[in-house]
Amino acid sequence: MKLYINTTSPFVRPVRIAIAEKGLDVETEIVDPWGDPPDFLTANPAGRVPTLVCDTGDAIAESGLILRYLDQAAPNPPIFPAEDLARTLAHAAPTLGAIEAATAIIIGRKSSAGFDTDMVGTKRHRTMASGLARLDSDLPREFADRPDIANILAVTAIDYITFRFPERDWLADLPRLKAWRDRQETRPSVSATKPYI
Repeated sequence: MKLYINTTSPFVRPVRIAIAEKGLDVETEIVDPWGDPPDFLTANPAGRVPTLVCDTGDAIAESGLILRYLDQAAPNPPIFPAEDLARTLAHAAPTLGAIEAATAIIIGRKSSAGFDTDMVGTKRHRTMASGLARLDSDLPREFADRPDIANILAVTAIDYITFRFPERDWLADLPRLKAWRDRQETRPSVSATKPYI
């Protein structure tokens, strides 16, 4: 299998964490999705990362669909666990919202210098803050207990938001969440997949 990635994408990182947790051998290729490399566009005409090319030649795009496939291809540990699935997904939802809000701001800035302070940008900033606050009040499971979609997205959201918006100390008023994130740092799948430029 081959995974097209970008080193900063918060949609790529959950797939990379899942691959590491499942112990899968997957080749990765770093691409600039804005540069439209031909091989990448052949695999995914939408030009979005992540894109997984399976051994069958099938190309699967979009993080959630790839994670679903990985759970089928390598069931342990399950990213979408049958036990307590509704609670796990409910826990993951606001975090995914925070990730999507953060990426919307980064992309919005490409087309509008005042995006952060307009009506949409202001709402996206609020969504990031409220998503992190929700995590602080109801912490995800520890990775040591069980990696799943909720804690994978939590680590991804925290690290992406603090990486992309360093002008604010996002965890200053969220001590429980900061301590939770610090405890996950020793997990190899977490430390090896942090965003970088």
